[in-house]
Amino acid sequence: MLELPLTVRIPTDQELDYRPDLDEILMKRRRANIREGYKLVMNDNPRLPYRFQATINIDNSSLWELFLELAETLPANVSCVYGLFEDESVTTMSLKKEFVLRELSRYETELTQDCLLEFGLLFHQKDLLVELNVSESKYIRYWGIELERFKRLMNSFDLPADDKLEFIDEYPKTVLPLREVLPGSKAPETVVYYLDDAFRVDRNASNALFD
Repeated sequence: MLELPLTVRIPTDQELDYRPDLDEILMKRRRANIREGYKLVMNDNPRLPYRFQATINIDNSSLWELFLELAETLPANVSCVYGLFEDESVTTMSLKKEFVLRELSRYETELTQDCLLEFGLLFHQKDLLVELNVSESKYIRYWGIELERFKRLMNSFDLPADDKLEFIDEYPKTVLPLREVLPGSKAPETVVYYLDDAFRVDRNASNALFD
């Protein structure tokens, strides 16, 4: 089983609310293929400026390291995309990647563990798209050009290709606030507020929580 964030717990059968297809869901969950690896989809639409898309499961303790390695495949200037789950994400202006990663690293714990936060990097021109995103369920989505470089990177983390790979948000899960399991961590609204400040994003932050 994949190593999940501290904030995610798999509910027991008894904890699940009744629904007509509950038995089917439970049977499917027992056979779930949620493990380390990646699922690769090649782009067959020439109008889209990327070569392939990958969805990656990795143990949570290695998530930040893999994020940084994949970030190396983007150019020196990128936009940062971040926000609260189910809210509209912000896409910053083009910034120095080194600066963006330095600011994100201040909140490594929150970004890799808090399931209310999503974040990533984006480089997009008319004929080129490279995008790196960490979902609220803490797996990685990647759109890229250099397929062989990507595969070498996956091999360096011992992540196998698997067309049948599944992801934690395809099944029922219980999500806890990070502060409940890790006292002293920042609230997700606080992280977003400080990133807005660092990246000079102007929006209403009246509901931000401060530590």
